[in-house]
Amino acid sequence: MAHVGELGTWLRPEWRRRGIGRALFRETAAFARSNGYRKFVIQVRASNTGGRSFYAGLGFRECGRLGHQVVIDGREDDEIIMEFFLIG
Repeated sequence: MAHVGELGTWLRPEWRRRGIGRALFRETAAFARSNGYRKFVIQVRASNTGGRSFYAGLGFRECGRLGHQVVIDGREDDEIIMEFFLIG
């Protein structure tokens, strides 16, 4: 599994939608490619439609779901597993 990187992105709300997340991803992907990584995997809460949309816009695709994975303030949420292939 040394070829698989797990990542996540979080920005303060006032810094979102300025291209910072995309710039961070570009740099992370360049580093990963140059160091032999072949794939990224992330987990995003199902209710986080903005995060899911952000990652889909980068080219991630949904590949699984973990039911009732998260409990925040007594509310359950699923997590969506997404993957991105760094090589062809």
